[in-house]
Amino acid sequence: MRVLFVCLLLLLAGCGSGGQQQGFQLTASLVADDVTLRWSGAPADAAYLMVEYATEKNGEYTILDFLPPDRREFQHPDLMPATTFYYRVTPLTAPPGEAATARRQPQEIQLTWTDTSTDEDGYLLERRRTAQPAEVAAYLDPNTTTFNLPLLPTDQPATYYPRPFRRGMPSPITHETIPPA
Repeated sequence: MRVLFVCLLLLLAGCGSGGQQQGFQLTASLVADDVTLRWSGAPADAAYLMVEYATEKNGEYTILDFLPPDRREFQHPDLMPATTFYYRVTPLTAPPGEAATARRQPQEIQLTWTDTSTDEDGYLLERRRTAQPAEVAAYLDPNTTTFNLPLLPTDQPATYYPRPFRRGMPSPITHETIPPA
């Protein structure tokens, strides 16, 4: 009886928020043909936040960017008129990894590493340059142990760290419709 009473109290306490959803929240605002996304409540243990969009509610999502966990806003500019865009933000947890072995080729860098994770959703290939924040250079499939990264003429020397990641619970989906031109 005591367990039932405690469960009932916990259930009622959860309902006392006035019907507002707790946790990760995402909103979108539209100015002309630009959408600004804002969020709050992202998990504190996220290594990156993956921002994605689709043009159908249950469609295939496309990655827009990987943002550091302290970012709370993203701009998606110059969008196609008369189109609805659906958005979500997914936290990714990724323990620090060891630097990949790099072999420079004329047009690319061949990176290799040991897969030390058994249950990753994939790998984030993190690029670190001196005096610059780390950034995601590639999003890779699970169990990947080698990757040929194309080089651009503007690329500077960097160290690459493959980080096995796991997807967290995504934000609720939000959307905006771009008006006709």
